Amino acid sequence: MLIGVTSQSRNTEGLFRTRIWGLLEPYVRALESQGASIVILPPQAGDKLPALLHQLDGVLLPGGVDVDPAQFGEEPIPELGEVSLERDTLELFVARYTAQHGIPTLGICRGIQVMNVALGGSLYQDLPAQGFRTVQHSQKAEPPVLGHGLEQTGQSPLSKLFAPRFRVNSYHHQAIKDLAPGLRAVAAAPDGIVEAVVLEDHPFYLGVQWHPELLPEQWGIFHLLIEAAAGQRVR
Repeated sequence: MLIGVTSQSRNTEGLFRTRIWGLLEPYVRALESQGASIVILPPQAGDKLPALLHQLDGVLLPGGVDVDPAQFGEEPIPELGEVSLERDTLELFVARYTAQHGIPTLGICRGIQVMNVALGGSLYQDLPAQGFRTVQHSQKAEPPVLGHGLEQTGQSPLSKLFAPRFRVNSYHHQAIKDLAPGLRAVAAAPDGIVEAVVLEDHPFYLGVQWHPELLPEQWGIFHLLIEAAAGQRVR
C-alpha cells in the first residue's frame, strides 16, 4: 500500500541554513511494520495535490506544531506555541480533500486537530490556560510511559483493538473544542477532552490525539489504515 505522509519541518544549522521537510523515524517504522510504502508530502502548490493524492492508497497526518487559530477564527492567546502557515495550508487542503473523496486517512495528535479544523471545527489553543488542569495532557515522562486513561464512547475501528477503557501516552496542549460537522467523537479523556474521532459515511477517516507510533504495542492503529487502503484499492 502506498501511504502519503504530510511532512514536518526542522531548521538546519551551519553554512547553508534552510528548512528541511521530512518525517520522524517512528512514523516510518510503524508504517513499514504494516507493509506500507511511504511517500512524503512537502508543502507545494495546491493545484498539483489532487492528482498526487489520487495515486495514493491512504494518507497519514502526523503530529507537530500548533494549528494557527486564524484557521478557526480566533485570535492567538499568549500560550499558543509555534505555528506554520505552509504546513497548515498543505494539511488543511489534504484533510478536506481526503474527506470529500473517500481516501483512507489517519490523523495523529496535530493530525486529529487538523481534521477537525479542516471540516469546520475549532480547538482549545492551550488546555491548562483554558481550564483543563486535572489530566496531564502534556506528560513529562518519555515513552513508553503512558500518560492517562481514556474511554471509548462509541463504535469505531478502535473497538477492534482496545478494551472500552485503556491507557495512552499524551504529548499535546491543543485539543478539539467544537467538533466539526460530520465528525463523531469515539473516545475521551477523564476530563472530557476528545481523544479520537471518525467521519460519518467515510470508508476510513480516523483521528487520535495520542502518539501510537511511539508504542509498538499500539501499531495495530496503522494496520487499520493499511487495511482500509487495501479495501479501497480492490473496489
